[in-house]
Amino acid sequence: MQKFYETILIVRPTLNDQEIAELFENYRGILVREGAEILHQADLGKKKLAYTIRHFQNGHYALYRYRAPATAVRELERSLKINEDLLRFLTVKLDEKEVAVLQAQAAAQAAAAAAEAAAVAAQPLIAQPTTAPPAPAEA
Repeated sequence: MQKFYETILIVRPTLNDQEIAELFENYRGILVREGAEILHQADLGKKKLAYTIRHFQNGHYALYRYRAPATAVRELERSLKINEDLLRFLTVKLDEKEVAVLQAQAAAQAAAAAAEAAAVAAQPLIAQPTTAPPAPAEA
């Protein structure tokens, strides 16, 4: 039976953007390969840590929300444990109330985005005033 999970990762801030993107995509691939359905993935960027971890005061955060079998979570966590670029990670199982709230928030955000897109599309284009070319001077 598949359950809902949330995993947050903190990686070393010394990695460049390409390395971070590859790392996050690798973890997403592990989840998908193991049969997980990714519900939400967010790169939360660099943030100051509450306390120093391995001499780092900042870390690059990523968040995954997914529905997966327990084997997928075990494989993801096994892979997370052996990566030295990772400072910390935490996986929690979400209960039905949390999932309902998250789905309602996602639906509200999607509706707001659709309404904004419709409002932008409904705005008339501003016509540029045209000026007539000057009349030729009679000689």
